[in-house]
Amino acid sequence: MKTISVIIPSYNCGRYIREAVESVLIQSIRPAEIIVADDGSTDGTAEILSPYAGRIRYLYQENRGEPAARNLGLRHASGELIAWLDADDLWLPEKLEMQLAYFAQHPDCALVYTDGTMFDEGGIIAPSIREHFRLTFPSGDIYPQLFRETLFGSGSVVFRKSCLEKVGWFDEKLLIGSDYDMWLRIARRFEVGYVEKPLLMYRQHATMSTRRLRSLTPAGEPWEVAVLKKSLQLYPEVVNELGQAAIDDRLSKAYANYAHGRFQEADYSCAHQLFRGALRHSRRNLRYWLFYMITCLSPSQVSAGRKVYRKLRAAAALGGAPRSRAQAGS
Repeated sequence: MKTISVIIPSYNCGRYIREAVESVLIQSIRPAEIIVADDGSTDGTAEILSPYAGRIRYLYQENRGEPAARNLGLRHASGELIAWLDADDLWLPEKLEMQLAYFAQHPDCALVYTDGTMFDEGGIIAPSIREHFRLTFPSGDIYPQLFRETLFGSGSVVFRKSCLEKVGWFDEKLLIGSDYDMWLRIARRFEVGYVEKPLLMYRQHATMSTRRLRSLTPAGEPWEVAVLKKSLQLYPEVVNELGQAAIDDRLSKAYANYAHGRFQEADYSCAHQLFRGALRHSRRNLRYWLFYMITCLSPSQVSAGRKVYRKLRAAAALGGAPRSRAQAGS
């Protein structure tokens, strides 16, 4: 049986990390080790984890970012397989067992991921992430689809540590998106497998680290754009394989998703720059042009226009509502 090292990178997740550790301890197949890689937490994480001394390995470093914490855990991991769990998420008890069985049945597979369930303090939001977002989760050579959409998060992943010899470690320059970058590199060189069951419990909360995914790189790009550009630099042949149109579509959507978010937050200056980025890759998209021109207006003009638009939509919805019999007879 392959040995498994579980790595839990953490930064100020003391509120949730005990539950994360417990979800690993109750796995039907126990891992060889559980490593918590603390990226300089200041919320008492070390004290919260002290009752688990002897059952987990606690590693601490000064705050250097999530990819550095992941690499810290990797340097100390002894398992043949590496499983990741974010400190605010949970696993179902059979997760490792089902993924280990997949590896046994598919010896050429280098990484196995699973479906997940989204939840918050109020309960289940979506029993299946795949069904909720209407995704198709592939197996085998998944690089083309993984390039087009992120597909899965790190908490669902188990991969062979030997992959690192060919693809390298987490890129510590990518403070956001280093996991997506790693999965792209693995998928480019190895087969990837999928277990069709929601085995990751993906927690939604106000302080979750993925809220930072709205952040831009120092170059003013969405993190997805930075990761995708790096992948194209590493594998220039992808342009011919996927086609320039597909690549432009992917990059334009990455810009536009961020642009729409900034527009909703009334950060019109940033939205303007991001829609410009989207148009560089999709010059015929009329919707992008419309938003780009709207963000040329002053913030007060845009806000006033949005208010009028909302009133018109409300009036249209009211006017389109079914009439009662009394209204019909009047």
